[in-house]
Amino acid sequence: MPGGKIKLNDTYTLIRKIGAGGGGVVYQAYHERLQTYVVVKQIKEQVKGRIYDRAEVDILKRLKHTYLPRVYDFLEINGNVFTVMDYIPGISLAQALEKNGHFSQKDVFMWAHQLAEALKYLHEQVPPIIHSDIKPANIMLTPEGNICLIDFNISLAFDQGMRTSTGISLGYSPPEQYCNFKFYDEKRQRSQVSGTGLHTKRTQTDNLIANVAGRGVDERSDIYSLGATLYHLLTGVKPSVDYEAVIPITAYDIKLSEGFGTVIKKMMMLDPEYRYQNGGQLLYVLDHIYELDGEYQQYIKRRKGAKYLISALYAAGVLVTGLGWGIMKKETIVAYNREMQQAEKLINEGDFSQAGILLQDVEKEFPHRIRTCEKEMFRLYSMGKYNEVIRYGKDVINNQFNQISNFSEKDSMGNIFYLLGNAYLEEEDNVNAAQCFSKAIKQNQENSIYFCNLAISLAKMGDISQAEDVLREAEELGLGKDLFYMVQGEIAFAKGEDQQAAEYFYSSILAAESIELKQRAVLLCAQAYERLGNTAVDQEIKLLEQAVNEFGLESSMHICEQLADAYARKAQSEDTFASEFYLKALEEFQELYNRGYSTRQMMENIAVLYQQMDQLAEAESMLKQIAEKYPKDYRSYKRLAFLEADKQQKKENEERDYEKMDEFIEKAQFLYEENKAEADIEMQMLEKMREELNEGGWLE
Repeated sequence: MPGGKIKLNDTYTLIRKIGAGGGGVVYQAYHERLQTYVVVKQIKEQVKGRIYDRAEVDILKRLKHTYLPRVYDFLEINGNVFTVMDYIPGISLAQALEKNGHFSQKDVFMWAHQLAEALKYLHEQVPPIIHSDIKPANIMLTPEGNICLIDFNISLAFDQGMRTSTGISLGYSPPEQYCNFKFYDEKRQRSQVSGTGLHTKRTQTDNLIANVAGRGVDERSDIYSLGATLYHLLTGVKPSVDYEAVIPITAYDIKLSEGFGTVIKKMMMLDPEYRYQNGGQLLYVLDHIYELDGEYQQYIKRRKGAKYLISALYAAGVLVTGLGWGIMKKETIVAYNREMQQAEKLINEGDFSQAGILLQDVEKEFPHRIRTCEKEMFRLYSMGKYNEVIRYGKDVINNQFNQISNFSEKDSMGNIFYLLGNAYLEEEDNVNAAQCFSKAIKQNQENSIYFCNLAISLAKMGDISQAEDVLREAEELGLGKDLFYMVQGEIAFAKGEDQQAAEYFYSSILAAESIELKQRAVLLCAQAYERLGNTAVDQEIKLLEQAVNEFGLESSMHICEQLADAYARKAQSEDTFASEFYLKALEEFQELYNRGYSTRQMMENIAVLYQQMDQLAEAESMLKQIAEKYPKDYRSYKRLAFLEADKQQKKENEERDYEKMDEFIEKAQFLYEENKAEADIEMQMLEKMREELNEGGWLE
């Protein structure tokens, strides 16, 4: 556990000072209960005495978004107010600008879209949460290349009146954020570069600013600050504090699409009325960026003017080509991208049926697109249908591999090989998995995740040396610490170093940024504890219980299943607590089953637990449900035979009847031989029991 002498609220151990400003001192700290690093920041004086009186506190603590830090706590200690948030690894975009000078449109557009998603989320809260200080220094660039918007102004969520008293970040703050024009003019004159001359009289721009200054910040203020930030990232030049001296972004010699230039220009309008009004509007525009190109606008005008002509041509069955194929292609791209985004959204929300219908419709409208195939594979994989992923993936590769024509399709094909490899991993076919990950790398040699999973599959094959070499390649490509620790854990696990594997997986949990990755690390760590045996079962249970509390049942079904299994193993290892932990295991399994999560193994586990708790009728009912659902699987009849033996053993000799048990054994034996199942010692035990019953005269 990290050291530290100062503790706040007996929960947060302060590690080191990482910054300071007008709002107070910022520390990296360690959350003792969650066992993770956090940031503790002293917030503005004006908030003192308010944080326990306002419902907005609960709103802030419930904030949960991919591109925002999570707010854990608010503390009031000795008259000082602190906020506790996620610790975000990486560097700020301000530091990245110092290193790189400026960034490509591709990178900046991706970050703009992510930041717009974050602002949409903040602005849609009730009341809206205004960041009020968006600038490169307050945007973290994570090791994976994504961003996180940090340091949003907590005080604005507590007091709407404070929206006229926020701090100023010169070059990034909009006119309304200055308390008045005089204050702005003083700031401008102090920061003006020598030789440019001072303003001695108001210009038209000054008059506009004078009318806007002092209004206070709102959602539109965040839009301006984000626009100024994007301007800086693209040009490498920080916008001037003198709004009139800001050079239009289109005047720079940089690669910038007409649409993106138009968006940034509108974001930086001095009058808030002319900007996008909130994050939601901005996000919508970014999703339809092609529509802002001048060529596209001309096409729209021509289409409106010629609508009757178009109708006539279509009625006559004539293929229209004279309206500009390039523009119509852009409109098609917009529509297709919109459908792909919706499909991915439905998959992530677990609405697999609707996603499947949508993808079928997309295939009819836009046939033979590799990206559509990629999304369908993602849908099947998310449903756990690994065999279907393998069949579908093979078909895609055989039919479309030679049709790749651009970099986007190469990326999609890389992801297809990646998903296919993951499906093979799930089916424990490590050789084919490794081959698929190698082919994914050939499509995109800069994707560290492909190297990561190749290393895992090689480790599972026992090729430890090559796995370690591939891991080093992934690290050189910028593989995050979370995944780096995870692969090290997989390698240690393959080598039989279970304690070391558990430690690596636990480090991955602490470093993980995404919920999905943290959940995967939790499961792997639990499996390492399981292999360590009874000595580690308490650690396993503690880890899994914390994970379920953190993630909730809905998003951690596999973790709940592992927890139930751990409870059952705890019951088997200690007679004193057997009843208590059998009951806990049964409750976990039943909750999963009631929510529709019902694998064959889980249903059998429920039946076994019923039997252990001497609830034989319930056990029999569950086993018969399994037999009905999986009629060709011999194991349900095998388990029914053992259950029947248990029932008869509880009776007096003269009341025993083993005919039903004999029927179950015969059925199990038939299915066992018909399906050529692997050697099963329990089937041998049943056959031996059957011989003894015959010899004893119990069977006619």
